[in-house]
Amino acid sequence: MRNRKAIALFAILAIFAAACGGGSTADEVVEEAPETTEAPATTAAPTTTAAPVETNDPLVLASLMPLSGDLAFLGPGIALGAALAIEHVNAAGGVNGQPVVLLEGDSGCDGAVALTSLQDVIAQGAQGVMGAACSGTSLAILDTAIGAGVVMVSPSNTSPQFTKMDKKGLYARTAPSDLLQGQVLAKLLVDDGRSTISIISRADSYGRGLAEATASAFEAAGGVVNTIVYHATDATEFSAEVTAVGKGSVDAIVSILFPETGCGVLSVAYEQGLLDTPWYFTDGVKDAQLDSNCGLNGALDGMKGTAPGAAAGEAMTRFSAAYAAASEDGSETFIFAPQAYDAAMLMVLSAIANGVTGTEIGSGLVAASGGGTPCIGVDCMPLAAAGEDFDYVGASGDIMLDANGDPTAATYDIWQISGDENPTLESVDFKP
Repeated sequence: MRNRKAIALFAILAIFAAACGGGSTADEVVEEAPETTEAPATTAAPTTTAAPVETNDPLVLASLMPLSGDLAFLGPGIALGAALAIEHVNAAGGVNGQPVVLLEGDSGCDGAVALTSLQDVIAQGAQGVMGAACSGTSLAILDTAIGAGVVMVSPSNTSPQFTKMDKKGLYARTAPSDLLQGQVLAKLLVDDGRSTISIISRADSYGRGLAEATASAFEAAGGVVNTIVYHATDATEFSAEVTAVGKGSVDAIVSILFPETGCGVLSVAYEQGLLDTPWYFTDGVKDAQLDSNCGLNGALDGMKGTAPGAAAGEAMTRFSAAYAAASEDGSETFIFAPQAYDAAMLMVLSAIANGVTGTEIGSGLVAASGGGTPCIGVDCMPLAAAGEDFDYVGASGDIMLDANGDPTAATYDIWQISGDENPTLESVDFKP
């Protein structure tokens, strides 16, 4: 877990003073393919105003990250990415001549917790929310945000379900859909010579979406999926699920887990000797120190995983330097932290160009993410203020949101477990 410390604004200003430039990251065992979730048809792309809006209202944003619950180890490190963006914006003059206000709330990985926090920040004037982290949590609170006219931009929602939803122009994400991660994971399995797999996964929108995407891509590549087993997200006993996924002879087991319940799954698998089969992991447990936290005594060493990453380039270089200066342990980045920086920056830039209400911010997110003069971070602010067409090059990559609010460019990291470390073996870029 990374905790925030005081940020040296003079150092940050020096880092970000460069000119514009381009960048170039159920309750029961189920042993059959999951049902596909259907959602309403997508609305058309939101439009933007032709010229910047004249207003003196302050911009109030909020960060809703898991500070409690199953993903509490992720929350502070991701939230720091957004906090950095607001520090940089305020050091560059803020919005409408006033500092941007960033409120912090706890989403847990729980719809009820997140709803309480969302209502609290809305009562304090928030018009834009960086979050939530978990796909299921965002799905639980999205209607409330839309009803209040508040825009949400998530740095880590990856469920394919969001693509088909009618979000009224008030939702976008800077993390790519798991339809892409499924392809990356399937290719990794094939490249590693795995021809038969089983999958064990959380029974939620994230788990089902990624399990379906991985199974589909793996089968399209000629592989065989022996079984898919789901565990309830609030389960405390996993023997039946682990026994089911271990049936039959397979080359590998794909696991789509979160840390707390994931330790329950892996501990049973360890006891059953099932970790002798290679396991593959995803972003839900990256940097979760599974070896120590699950008491696995090195049993996972050498096993691999996939996760959204960040594209190499000047934008990521600047972000890494700033993040290292702000993070407690000097880490240059953290999973989904670049995407959090980008989520906050896109809302700020759209607010400058279009106005500070949630609807106005939502109207300009697609335009801000691509299509004009490339610029990095606060270098984009004068262009937005002048009403010019600009292309925000993010810390996580080019982004380029489509009409659904989905990134069309993304980078994935292939990582490996070595004790409690997860070094990146290679990065894979997707671009349109």
